[in-house]
Amino acid sequence: MKDIQNEKSPFDIHIKTVGITNVKLPIFILQKDSGFQHTVANIDVFVDLDKSQKGIHMSRLQIELQQHLNQALNKNIIIDIANQIEKISECTRCEIIYKFPYFIKKIAPVSKLPGLTYNNIIFDVIVEKNKEPQFIMSVETIGTSLCPCSKEISTNGAHNQRSRVKVTCDCKTIIYIEDILTIINKNLSCQIYSVLKREDEKYVTEFAYNNPMFVEDISRSIFAELDKEIKNEVNWFEVEVENEESIHQHNAYAYIHSVDFD
Repeated sequence: MKDIQNEKSPFDIHIKTVGITNVKLPIFILQKDSGFQHTVANIDVFVDLDKSQKGIHMSRLQIELQQHLNQALNKNIIIDIANQIEKISECTRCEIIYKFPYFIKKIAPVSKLPGLTYNNIIFDVIVEKNKEPQFIMSVETIGTSLCPCSKEISTNGAHNQRSRVKVTCDCKTIIYIEDILTIINKNLSCQIYSVLKREDEKYVTEFAYNNPMFVEDISRSIFAELDKEIKNEVNWFEVEVENEESIHQHNAYAYIHSVDFD
């Protein structure tokens, strides 16, 4: 059959990013302690297109993803997929992005009831000719912050916020999702749980009240511990914290990148 994609493009324009988005596939990931966690990922695959070529063979991207469903997803597997796509697509750059929920079991602080909390994870691999492959992992979760200023000036309480925290690392070695989540949860006014009885609600409310933190405090505290624990395992890392304010229409935001301290 005639291959339209291989025809010459009428435009003299190179495309850096072209491909497919929102591919939904089952994946499974090795957990830190034991076993595998099965989940579902939304996947984007991009390549570059030479200015002389009319189009890419998008079906090849989907075919290559499907061929690796029986393998546990990790840095090396995604790099292998990207290398193969780069080869069959005759491109110079390939990027594959997996976005998926990852669940952690938490035990309620007083009642000791178990419950699962979900976290948003991104695996982003970039393979480019004559460059080292990049594996960028993002871990996003939710916690609680309590305003120190509100506590200081109020007699009978203080307002709190839902804190959205995202840590992104350009990883040189394997870093477990669980380790990043542990660091985040230790540096909030209070972490969240999915199952809470009344005695647990009392505990987390009082814990946050006794541990007030601005968005600046949370971002700095997480950054400092990451710098201590994973600095040698990454090329760079960044911390984003956004507090969804309960008494304002706006949110509070802080961002720190490790390259600013090199």
